[in-house]
Amino acid sequence: MLIIIKPSTQKKHKKNCAWLLKQCQKRQISYTLVYTTGDFTDDCKKITMLAQSQKRVVVLGGDGSLHLAVNALMGLNCTLALLPQGTGNDFARGFGCTISAWRTAIFSDFSEKIDIGQINSRYFINIAGIGFDAHVVQALQSKPALSALGYSFAGFKHLLGYQAKWLAGRLAGQPVKYHNLITVFANHHYFGGGLRIAPKAELNNGYLECYGMPARGLVGNLYSFIRLLLRNHHAMSGLNYQRLTTAYIQTPDLPIEADGELAGVSPAKVTIHPQALRFCIPKSSVTQV
Repeated sequence: MLIIIKPSTQKKHKKNCAWLLKQCQKRQISYTLVYTTGDFTDDCKKITMLAQSQKRVVVLGGDGSLHLAVNALMGLNCTLALLPQGTGNDFARGFGCTISAWRTAIFSDFSEKIDIGQINSRYFINIAGIGFDAHVVQALQSKPALSALGYSFAGFKHLLGYQAKWLAGRLAGQPVKYHNLITVFANHHYFGGGLRIAPKAELNNGYLECYGMPARGLVGNLYSFIRLLLRNHHAMSGLNYQRLTTAYIQTPDLPIEADGELAGVSPAKVTIHPQALRFCIPKSSVTQV
């Protein structure tokens, strides 16, 4: 077993790390530890090299650490497991499970192949976006949010001064052009520290859920944000919602986020890789996948 750990001084993180290592010793499972450094390219290469001889890879971290692992493991035969320890834990949130269920899944024989999205050269397991969400991720690079609530508050604050840009491209082969608030491609339900933008997303149906939300000025943008918080944005006029397998964003120099991590700038090609990675699904959430 390869265990990927994002270093942390939090007591809960240390407690779960100690529990995991103790369980491995108790079950006589040999393990290798790799601590992330924050250098995506170097960490990705190191994990890929170490994972080639492992049967299972466990991520002890949040969406960013999971994103790193997915990019390192694509094309390998490892099974991926997660022990959520991040700020937002948006991917884990989509399963609605307790930490006990995640712990059990690490050592379970049950796993399923799930879809993985790709935007340019970067893979994503949860959600990729272009627009306001990427703007917030970029703004939080220097001062990360300490909680999911803090992330949502930061989003609200940055929305007040956000300058939307035009986006042109093709979604599922159809040309689009609009003043863009957010355009996201969702493989699972949540993003932005608990915003349930894609309630219909499924991890193994071979499609991404695309939400193109046009900008409407300050008051209109605040209205859209509130509708998103209240989870009734599907009924909004002007919302471009569809399931797709490919998309192209032609407008240059728009920042891109993938799983809450900066992932370059547009232009961008978006695709889905059906059943590309085997993941340890918590048993209490099997019916949701």
